[in-house]
Amino acid sequence: SCLCAVLADKYMKDFKNLPFYVQLAQMKIAWTVTILMISFADGATWQNGFFDGWTPAACGVFTSFIIKCWSTMAILSLLDSVLKNIGEASAVLVIYFMNVCLPMFPDKFEVPSFLAVMVVILSVTAYVGAKSVCEKAALYDKMKK
Repeated sequence: SCLCAVLADKYMKDFKNLPFYVQLAQMKIAWTVTILMISFADGATWQNGFFDGWTPAACGVFTSFIIKCWSTMAILSLLDSVLKNIGEASAVLVIYFMNVCLPMFPDKFEVPSFLAVMVVILSVTAYVGAKSVCEKAALYDKMKK
């Protein structure tokens, strides 16, 4: 997800003269072709039909991922991939707390899981914060020479 966001961000900025819907259509066509090639390579996917075994829950997850992907690309067209990754990591933290706090989920608070999510959020935040400091340091070094 992070690599894909960074690459999408790079190419969406490189081709910003194209409308968003054109950029997104081009990416989705390439992804669809790639997924189809992978599905033909394993030999078992098409024997019983591509959608064999899909339950209503699987269709719901598929639909939610389509919505997530489209909204992520819309966010990437406006922001950069680092901010998108901070948002996704924060969403994971919110979902984790919902799973722990809501009575319908059996999950209990676990410090290692919480710390793993926090490490990701704080690492990306530190990277964003250090970017301007590094730029200022490079400018200072340039002035010294």
